[in-house]
Amino acid sequence: MKKNKQVVTFLGKDTEFEGRLNFNGSIRIDGHFKGEIHSDGNLIVGEEGMIEADMHVGFLVIRGEVHGNIIADQRVDIRAPGKVFGNVQAPTVVIDEGVIFEGQTRMYQARAVQADSSDVVDSAQYAGGPPQNLTAIYGVISEEGTGKPIRNAEVRVKGDEKKETQSNASGYYELIHLRDGKWKVKVKAKGYRKVESVIEISGGGAHKQDFALQPKKGRKEPPREIPT
Repeated sequence: MKKNKQVVTFLGKDTEFEGRLNFNGSIRIDGHFKGEIHSDGNLIVGEEGMIEADMHVGFLVIRGEVHGNIIADQRVDIRAPGKVFGNVQAPTVVIDEGVIFEGQTRMYQARAVQADSSDVVDSAQYAGGPPQNLTAIYGVISEEGTGKPIRNAEVRVKGDEKKETQSNASGYYELIHLRDGKWKVKVKAKGYRKVESVIEISGGGAHKQDFALQPKKGRKEPPREIPT
């Protein structure tokens, strides 16, 4: 029998818990937790979540507030309006614009990034793909013919629920924690023709889907510099 890993709310809003947390699979915390957290699974800290704990997890997404040192075996995503006060150690650290982060980062076995990049891979630069144990659709959106990445393209998926995101400066997008089934994907960007695709997810995993958008006729091109 196939086992589906679904996100389960462990601590709801306006609730508190103190102690040591161990879990398998994926858990979301929207309340106040104080203590220690150890798991090889996925932890999501919701916008209302407050964590006062050192933690060692597989994959971590933070939208709330965390006080404590973090070790993640795969990746840490700090999403706005998240706040982190402590040191972070992971192969990949993605920090959104608008978050508050006070601490140091250490990366190990990191994916290749540009030589002039800092230790923190900003979300505007990251294009490595989500961890394989997450059910996800991801890829790069670029201009047909030139291959130029398209920033701020809207990506919307519809299956048994609806989700949306935008591409970053590298044209990269990702949508995680999707369920098995057929997902209709729509991509549109200003000045380009929109495209659609259908992706069927079976048995989880990360599914890569790149998109090449055609410029609309009559779209003005930026002026080119003439070498002197």
